Amino acid sequence: MKCPPVLPTEVERLQALSEYGLVDEKPLLSLDSVVRIAARMFGMPVAAVNMIGSDHVFFAASIGVGEVDMSRDVSFCAHAITQDGVMVVPDATSDERFHDNPLVTGSANLRFYAGVPLLSAGGLPLGALCVIDSKPHQDFTSDDMSRLRELANMAADRLELRRIEVSAERAVQSGGLRDTAAYQGDAGELYRLANFDMLTGLANRGQFFRQVEEALAKPTAVAVVMIDLDGFKDINDTLGHAVGDGILREIVYRLESCVRDAGIVARIGGDEFAILLNGVTDAQKALIVSNAIGDELGKPIMVDDQEIRVAASCGVSLAPLHTNNPIELLGNADLALFRAKTNGRGRSLVFEPSLRMEATARRLYGMEIHRAVKQGEFLLVYQPQIRLSDGALTGAEALIRWRHPTRGLLSPATFLPALEHGPLAPTVGSWVLDEACAQAALWRRSGMKFFRMGVNLFGAQFRVGDFAEEVMATLDKHGLPPSSLELEITENIVLDHDDFVLETLQELRQHGVGIAFDDFGTGFASLSLLKRYPLTRIKIDRSFIDGMLVSEKDASVVRAILDMAKAFDLETIAEGIEREPERDSLLRQGCTEGQGYLIGKPMLATHFAEAFNIVQPRQARSPYRGESALAILSG
Repeated sequence: MKCPPVLPTEVERLQALSEYGLVDEKPLLSLDSVVRIAARMFGMPVAAVNMIGSDHVFFAASIGVGEVDMSRDVSFCAHAITQDGVMVVPDATSDERFHDNPLVTGSANLRFYAGVPLLSAGGLPLGALCVIDSKPHQDFTSDDMSRLRELANMAADRLELRRIEVSAERAVQSGGLRDTAAYQGDAGELYRLANFDMLTGLANRGQFFRQVEEALAKPTAVAVVMIDLDGFKDINDTLGHAVGDGILREIVYRLESCVRDAGIVARIGGDEFAILLNGVTDAQKALIVSNAIGDELGKPIMVDDQEIRVAASCGVSLAPLHTNNPIELLGNADLALFRAKTNGRGRSLVFEPSLRMEATARRLYGMEIHRAVKQGEFLLVYQPQIRLSDGALTGAEALIRWRHPTRGLLSPATFLPALEHGPLAPTVGSWVLDEACAQAALWRRSGMKFFRMGVNLFGAQFRVGDFAEEVMATLDKHGLPPSSLELEITENIVLDHDDFVLETLQELRQHGVGIAFDDFGTGFASLSLLKRYPLTRIKIDRSFIDGMLVSEKDASVVRAILDMAKAFDLETIAEGIEREPERDSLLRQGCTEGQGYLIGKPMLATHFAEAFNIVQPRQARSPYRGESALAILSG
């Protein structure tokens, strides 16, 4: 067992800890809600706020811990305070620091740990907020880490309030009325720092949660609106933080103008805001309000004669309609916000119970994905793409499926959210690329010289290694020309990573790899992407194709997309063609290619070859194909 290292600032750290008046080691009631949120948010049986003394650990708040008197030497949190960010131990039995720790080998049976330091106002680590389980977890994502850090900020705010109270008491006891008056000015400033955002003057996350708690203690209806500014990072990166700060102040002005006396606005993150609305009892009314907020924020902002537009996604939850529990109310609004962003950004959504069920399913699938990778349970199917003018086969889109041992063949909708936001997305993405290229090479060697393979990407693939180099190495491995591969990107991918993704795609395009923009027309930034990104093809979303013959609005969108593609010299392919009139109309309007059930459903490679009379050479099979491919990549 490795004892935790001692920080160079240990003396100063212990001095700072003493300022919080924790010598009697009584739990702090103000931190109870934080650990309850943590336990529920991550589905863990144990959550705690641990303060690290010179030789022992004090539980300032905990749930699921029981009676424990812990020395510093065995404390995981004592390790966590020595590093920046979140310390995650997926399986303590395989970690050299903890495999023989008494908390691991003894009755506590600690297997999983995630903890983040709690810092004093001076930046010294006092302790840590942690979540613990007796089962290992390989699925604690970067999003989970961000949420744990946010809860740690809430806990640190409440600890700072505790320090202010203790300092005030000590000032009264030792300084008399004159000193007390002077101190009260300092205490007021510290209170403001602990409860309000310095840039905007709004309540911060901790203060907002306390206001929600107070509101739910009264017999009245309220709604919480969580707001996330879409693509705001791009503004900071391109225009600078000074401009970004000015835009945030304008956003705050607009939010407060929308709410006025009907609620409270808070800034809970860099580009995240929350609103507590009083007297909202109806979900439809709440949606109208959140849509109005989104419309107001979407109006142009003038910066140095330049027009800037900021879109916002909103998630809404109501009390008592959905819950009277403040933890669940905020969690419900977060779930609604997550779905709103997933649906295409710039949208509002009211919480529904099914969203919590989906979140539970994501966590469950996230845990099972590790087994699926090791056991080779993923497979690819291929949907044909044709030239509309003569019906000739031009390529296929590779689509992932999960052959689950108990639930059967699962479609992407059931597991992609868990996969996309989990740690194995790059691994699975690499396997999909390799498997699809191997199959494309096989078919091209059979005589399909102009066959093109479409491969969907995960955003995480751009964050691991050199993705452009990986793509080119995969093409070279299978003897494919770059023109035989078309990488499909979505708006979410380019908005989340922007410049880094842009540079990678530009490099790939220079090599000759095709870049298709998938689900075109469903997001708010599509037009700017046509100008900025090195695209070769637009894929018209199936939602417009399905309604183009009965809805003039959908028909107008399709016509506009085709006109824009022509103006930008881009090829087009329509998704979801299911009826002949749709195909004929698209052909008349100049759409180049199509795919959909009318042309062919997604098929296994053998069925695809049979359907299009492709004779596959036996000797050309890739050594990485088959059910062990994922295990090879992950090993």
